[in-house]
Amino acid sequence: MNILHDLQWVLPLRSAAGTQLAMAFSWLGYATFLMFFMSIGYWVWNKERFFRLLVVVACNALLNAYAKDLFRDPRPPLEIRLDDLVGASYGLPSGHAQMAVSLWMWLAWEVRRTWVWWACSAIALGVMFSRLYLGVHDLEDVLAGALLGVASLLVFAWALRQSSPLHRSLVWQLAAIVGVAIAALLSWPGGQPPDYVPMLAAWLATATAGLHWDRRHTQFAAPSGPARIVAAALLGALLFWGEQKLLKTLGLQLQWEPTLWSATKGLASGAFVALLVPWVLRTVRLAPARSTQARL
Repeated sequence: MNILHDLQWVLPLRSAAGTQLAMAFSWLGYATFLMFFMSIGYWVWNKERFFRLLVVVACNALLNAYAKDLFRDPRPPLEIRLDDLVGASYGLPSGHAQMAVSLWMWLAWEVRRTWVWWACSAIALGVMFSRLYLGVHDLEDVLAGALLGVASLLVFAWALRQSSPLHRSLVWQLAAIVGVAIAALLSWPGGQPPDYVPMLAAWLATATAGLHWDRRHTQFAAPSGPARIVAAALLGALLFWGEQKLLKTLGLQLQWEPTLWSATKGLASGAFVALLVPWVLRTVRLAPARSTQARL
């Protein structure tokens, strides 16, 4: 048996309960959860930390999508797949594995508490194994995704330690985002990137501008106290759900060109997360007007 490509060893491990658990872990790697998680963390935990997490996730999403279309490595056979959300996308490298490592390990590095390291490691391993269990990636895909995730974190940690205009200048940051997005679109293997690529690039651009505005003017801080945190999280989740429903409805009605509409959704979502919801939380007095936010 070729351990890197043959998933026959997974089949005897499957059960009804195991499949439900694997689907739950796998959901943690899809765009809906990633957007929701980063948004809630921005509002109720630490805006700077979750902005850096957005940069990590956006860069890894671009890298993963580009690599998939470059290598065009097929997924395991249809007859053993239990996840029908993958569509016709390629397998190498696994996006779930790459996101699991980059997101959860970066969050653990930011917090630097033992229990967080253990929890984030368990989640990352659970997400990676779920892709094997569900038969949508082989071991080669998962290992390649995990290695790309580790490499991206090392590069990002190194970049944060450097003195650069990118750390201070909004113009330089927006120029870098737009420049990388245009270069990727023009050189994309096979022509058309997945719709989440322009969406994340636009989201990152408006979130960057929104954070700069907030630092200079509004200084949004996360709520303090369990009751306010829970209330803010619930209100933010409700607003997020409503915004996503509205965008979906508008998309069906407008019927714009897919790349343009994806970028428009990203622009709207970035402003929604960085500016609108913080304003709502301050208006209803769930968040303080000025930042006294403590670091975890």
